[in-house]
Amino acid sequence: MQCNTSGTTRTVISLLSRWRAIIEKTNKFAKCMAHVNTQHQSGITEEDKITSVKALYLEKHKKPFLLDHCWLMLKDQPKFADPNNAKSRSSVPPTPESISISEGDCGSGLGNTFNFERTIGRKVEKAIRKNKATGKDVGEYLTKKLKLIEDVTRLEEEKMFIEREKLAIEKEKSEEKLKIEKERVMIEKKKFETTERLAEERTMMKDTSRLTRVQKAFYEQLQEEIMARRSSRN
Repeated sequence: MQCNTSGTTRTVISLLSRWRAIIEKTNKFAKCMAHVNTQHQSGITEEDKITSVKALYLEKHKKPFLLDHCWLMLKDQPKFADPNNAKSRSSVPPTPESISISEGDCGSGLGNTFNFERTIGRKVEKAIRKNKATGKDVGEYLTKKLKLIEDVTRLEEEKMFIEREKLAIEKEKSEEKLKIEKERVMIEKKKFETTERLAEERTMMKDTSRLTRVQKAFYEQLQEEIMARRSSRN
């Protein structure tokens, strides 16, 4: 039996079967990756490439690829760089004959455990360490990306605030200009009314005793028109 981190135990046969399934599916995924790489030499993001590879895998094998975590740990191994050489001995998992039995390794009274001579864990551990380093780089990139997004968002908000202030100032100026224009029109109206009233007063006070008959008739008509206008206003 073999101990794992979840507290359960698996037989050597089950471990080997699981490893063979992982290798088989990962090799198929690597071949799909190589095919996509040949089709797209440049101009495609890593995310789009993975999407294309998964679509090709699903088309070829009629099942989705669900071992992303395994691929992240195994993709940088030499044998996956050239999936056409996947039949090399390095890709073959250890057999029961290559396993030596040691006692007391679990330390929990479970009995004998198996110690792999060509331990799978060394490669996985190496891949995990590399993946952690890559994860750190990705984390730093995401942190910088997030800060950039926050800075851009803040600048956009400041720009929108400035635009709103500008519009408010323009509106205030427009309203002030309209107010001034209304006041100017009012002043002009009062000025016209004053001038008109003075002209009417002069006409009404005109002494027609010394005027000719035609002139007298002219002023009398003007006076009648003035009185008619005043009556209509009232």
